[in-house]
Order: sequence, then structure tokens, then C-alpha cells
Amino acid sequence: MQNYLIIYNGTAGKSDNETIAKKAQRMLHQAGKNVDLAATSSEKDAVKQAKASTSRYDCLVTIGGDGSINTACAGFLKAGQSIPLGIIPGGTVNNFARALKIPLNTDKAIQNLIDGSPAKVDLATIGDTPMVSSLTLGRLADISQNVKQAEKRKFGTMIYLFKGIKELFTNRSYKLKIDADGTSETLRAQILLITTTNSVGGYVAFNPDATYDDDCLHVFLLKKFTLPKIMTYGAFFLSGNLKNARGVKYIKCQQIRIENLSSRKIKTRIDGDPAMALPITVKVKADFLKILLPKSLR
Repeated sequence: MQNYLIIYNGTAGKSDNETIAKKAQRMLHQAGKNVDLAATSSEKDAVKQAKASTSRYDCLVTIGGDGSINTACAGFLKAGQSIPLGIIPGGTVNNFARALKIPLNTDKAIQNLIDGSPAKVDLATIGDTPMVSSLTLGRLADISQNVKQAEKRKFGTMIYLFKGIKELFTNRSYKLKIDADGTSETLRAQILLITTTNSVGGYVAFNPDATYDDDCLHVFLLKKFTLPKIMTYGAFFLSGNLKNARGVKYIKCQQIRIENLSSRKIKTRIDGDPAMALPITVKVKADFLKILLPKSLR
């Protein structure tokens, strides 16, 4: 009989997670699985639980968005191995779940834990820090930095548009040194985006050439972020051709190092959350994850 561990944020204001976890436990029990629940009190606690699960359980289940999935992957990295990971989407955007076509409906997502099968999925890393979906820096990261959790819950993804319009009134760019798979260059950009899938911000047609198991990082550098450029970028973005837009540099690689040559400190955001400052080196850990996906996709 298979043993499952469901981890969820047990802190105040997250009562829905406990209800969902108990419902998943009941459904999995009915399917003949042994299921333990772990309400985590902090990110550190969640990482610890995820790490320990690799030697005690057959499957780890996490409830939440990209940040929660990132935390589970941090535990896997510390363990040096992974076990099948089931996802019950519970975030605002759920970008990673959308990219992998995991059901956003809670009941269907739980059913996927029973019927789904594990697929090998790439994981990007910055040292011991995982990146499951995206890394941003520059004005895009600045916009996200100005979005509060309460605003995300109240307005959803539209809050990013409002903050983005405000950011248009600045004209800040960054001088960067880029070394991708051994090829170096220095350039200025206002936005840098790295993805591991075809989805950004929940839009799954962003980069049709990218897949979750292609062993590559997909890097986009936008040189200008003005209102006319946004309109141009938007058209290319929606058609899945952003990398072909004028003013956009696209790099497909397995490893990239980014150094800050500007006087201003540049911080990153990973999977929607604040992260480290430059310099950073991002690598692909090919097929490290085993994500439970609907059988229709396998």
C-alpha cells in the first residue's frame, strides 16, 4: 500500500488548506492509500517536512501555488532526491499547474492524485534554491515587489496591470553581463525573465517551443518597457512570438550566469516571491522532479 504525505500551510488565515487536505485524505483513503497530514508552521518547517518525506513516503502532496511547490522542491534538493509530487492548486495564478495542465478544480486535482501518473519534469536551481516556474529581475520584478499579498487576494492578476502602468513613469534600465553556456556579452535591459515552461502569469501559450522536460532555460531580455513597446510586446506575447519581437533578446540555454554592472543593487523574484540579489547562476537539473499528471497527457 502506498504512503502519501500532504503538507499545507497551517498558519492563521489558511483554514481552507486544512479543509482541502482532509478532503484529499478521505478520497485517497477510499482509493486504498495511507495518508498523513502535516500542517506546516513556516517555510522552514515545510522544507524540513518535504526533505524527510523522500525517505518515508511514496508521494508528497502540496496545496498552493508556485511558492508552495517551490518550497517542496527545496526539500527535495536538500535530500538530494525526489519522490512523486502531487499538486492541488491553491494560489492566485497557479502558473506551474497550468503549464502542466494539472486541474485547477480542487476535486479534479485530488482525483488526479489517484489516477495520475508521474512525469519527469525539469527543475531550475540557483545554488540550493529551486526555481519551478520563473525568475524575474528589473522592472517586472519591481512591479511584483510592489504588489502586496492582500492586493493579490482582492484583485487577482489585474493588480499587476495597475502596478505596471504606474511603473511606466520610470525609465530605469540595468547593465548586465550575461554568460549563457559559455557565451558572454554585456548589454542593458529593463526586464529579464527566465522560464522553464511555456507559461508565464498563467498564460500557457507564451512560448509554444518550451516544454517542461526540454532540459532548457528560456531567457527573455526586454530592452525597453514603455507604453508603445508594451503594446508591441503584448501582441507578440499573445501570439506566442515574444522572442521574435524587436527589442527582445531570447536565449535558450542550460546554464546562465547574470552579473550586475550597474551601481544600483538588483534583486530577483523566484516563482513570485522575493529572492536573492545578483550575481546569480541558474542551471537546469534535468528530469529531477516527478510530477503527477493526468493520464490523458502521458
